[in-house]
Amino acid sequence: MTDACLQDLAKLAAIQSFSQDDVLPVGTYIVSEGLIGVMRGAHADRSAVTALYLVGDLVDLQPGPFDASDRLVALRPTRAVFFPVEGFTAAMQRHQELALIACANLKRQAFNLREHAAELYIKAPDQRLAAFLLWLEQVSGVGDAHLGFDLPMRRYDLARYLGMQPETLSRKIKALVTEGAISQRSPSRLVIESRSALETLAAGLRRVA
Repeated sequence: MTDACLQDLAKLAAIQSFSQDDVLPVGTYIVSEGLIGVMRGAHADRSAVTALYLVGDLVDLQPGPFDASDRLVALRPTRAVFFPVEGFTAAMQRHQELALIACANLKRQAFNLREHAAELYIKAPDQRLAAFLLWLEQVSGVGDAHLGFDLPMRRYDLARYLGMQPETLSRKIKALVTEGAISQRSPSRLVIESRSALETLAAGLRRVA
């Protein structure tokens, strides 16, 4: 990126912090810490997470969401670089390189989200959970696998994301701990102890209780 482009972005950028469950206002964001998700459904007890945005992702929230009940929510305490929509759009018009970078980023996200959603929803619940845990370890960026990774959201929201009841999710996680496929360092931190066991489960070659 040229110095002129970076200077333009620096004038627009503002660091914003969000608490868990905060709804993000209209704007363009780059996630620097935490996790943002698309929540579908107007009522909390019937809402479901339909997409996840991880650290480094560009998230574009334009006026007039594609569904009236969809909203971007901080699924855990989150910090993000915020750009006003009009200012970011104007910067892309002035700097072709920024437009190309933003377009490539959004295409990559769309592809990853589509592939991940397809992988989850064509599988049985056991397969979904195993595939999700393997994916989560991969994207968590943890250098030492023995440190594990944090579940990206509360278990209620995670259960909705995986298309199962919270009680079912808790039971299956306990079963994976019991059989030694994973271990739990805390209620939200998991460690994969047997990748082969999860890969076998994700492939549908066995089931857990």
